[in-house]
Amino acid sequence: MSMYIEENGKLRKTEDVELVDKILELRKKGDKWAVLNELIKAWVKKSPEEVEAVKVDVGDQRELLTDKEFGTTNGGKDFERRLVVLFPTALQGWIRKVYNTEELPFDKKFYQEFAQKYPGFKVANKV
Repeated sequence: MSMYIEENGKLRKTEDVELVDKILELRKKGDKWAVLNELIKAWVKKSPEEVEAVKVDVGDQRELLTDKEFGTTNGGKDFERRLVVLFPTALQGWIRKVYNTEELPFDKKFYQEFAQKYPGFKVANKV
């Protein structure tokens, strides 16, 4: 394992420094989905236990749906809710280190595109 020493004396893995450089270069080009692709690849590589947990959670959530096509769940006696994707908190944090909420809002449009591009996170059949 190769290490890199920053100016402030902190040790970093060379592969982590290379990932950051690649992310910053892709960000400059303006393609947010290319950046997200790299972040997801890195997350999968660095967090295999969390990846497996998300797979299990997605399967469990799909089983609990009252309407699998639209992702409707029972939220209580007075309301229903719709679950479209499971979006891991750690991955959200990584994305937020690159893009703030104004640059990349986690809004309905984002979640719809995210579900289409990354179906492994998708709970509802229809987004």
